[in-house]
Amino acid sequence: MTNGEAAAGSMCVLPWIHLCASIDGVYGRCCVDDAMYHNELYEQQDEPEFTLKEDAIGCSPRSRYARDNPDRVMGVEEAFNSPNMKRTRLAMLAGERVAACSYCYHREDRGALSYRQEINERFRDTVDFDALAARTAADGTVEDFPFFLDIRFGNTCSLRCVMCTYPVSSGWGAKKRPPWSSAVIDPYRDDEELWKTLRENAHLIRRLYFAGGEPFMQPGHFALLDLLVETGNAGNVDIVYNSNLTVLPESVFPKFRHFKSVGIGASCDGVGEVFEKIRTGADWETFVGNVRRAKTEVKLWLQVAPQRDNVWGLRDLLAFARDEGLDIDLANVVQWPADFSVTNLPEAEKAAATDELTSLVEWCAGLGWDKPAEDLRALRTFMNAADPTVLAHEGTV
Repeated sequence: MTNGEAAAGSMCVLPWIHLCASIDGVYGRCCVDDAMYHNELYEQQDEPEFTLKEDAIGCSPRSRYARDNPDRVMGVEEAFNSPNMKRTRLAMLAGERVAACSYCYHREDRGALSYRQEINERFRDTVDFDALAARTAADGTVEDFPFFLDIRFGNTCSLRCVMCTYPVSSGWGAKKRPPWSSAVIDPYRDDEELWKTLRENAHLIRRLYFAGGEPFMQPGHFALLDLLVETGNAGNVDIVYNSNLTVLPESVFPKFRHFKSVGIGASCDGVGEVFEKIRTGADWETFVGNVRRAKTEVKLWLQVAPQRDNVWGLRDLLAFARDEGLDIDLANVVQWPADFSVTNLPEAEKAAATDELTSLVEWCAGLGWDKPAEDLRALRTFMNAADPTVLAHEGTV
């Protein structure tokens, strides 16, 4: 299988190099693994049995799921070669679609860019898909430590974004949560085995992705940065953040200077009132100030979630990005909650939005601004695609 064939089909590089650990302790193939999220359990007034989905990877020892799934409790290394992870690799090598990866296939089938496509392109020049197959044992085992980690160190967050929910955000948890649960969730803080594993394998880590909750409010996130500095491996590690950037402690910048690279995707879905409406609890001026401070130290871009409430504000947002000299990523189209998806706009509004997006595509293309032009074309296609299926949960902000 060539790199091009792998990228075009069902293959994704992540099961060979990566592991995600969700805010409530469930492991995933990646952050949009449909088998990782069990948000419906947190909507029940009486505490339910926390049974993992059949195709979930497993759960961490201190997660709420550990009690009800004792045979599926594991650490990072075991999760990376869990039965479902091994089955995933074998299915992908056979050219089969994996049910847990439906989020990406759903987007691709409707013309939007998927995380699978994005990540395959990112690693196209550094990871050989043919070599992955050669390193994969007959049962799907890969004898490596995942060099790319996404550990969500709890759900602490200051905002209640309209497309988010509890348990992903403690801000939402403070407002609405069942009586048996706490607003703040953090299964990793006191997981001694996790921290032992991270220290022992620190020299193998090459990429970290931090998201939320809000990473700049997570003690575990800072602890991992310190661990990598202490072990002398920080200079080999690229860090990528998805942050609402309403909080930006000055103490983080000296830590950043030890790392190979640091990039922040600043979650921003509009300017002024649009921003504050979607990112409930955020202040636009504070955000702008933090953007201007952070971009003097790290690579920063605007990470946009196109949706019902900002489709008419994208022009102002693009202009803001141009004025600030920032790249902008509009690929993370909101699919869930379904009410916020552009696919569910009234037909008349959808037609008008199609005209607006076409105008924006032409404007970006005229500036030679290729990435947003491509994202806007994909958004237009996604909005107008027939969609008879049940929308996959977004899972992340």
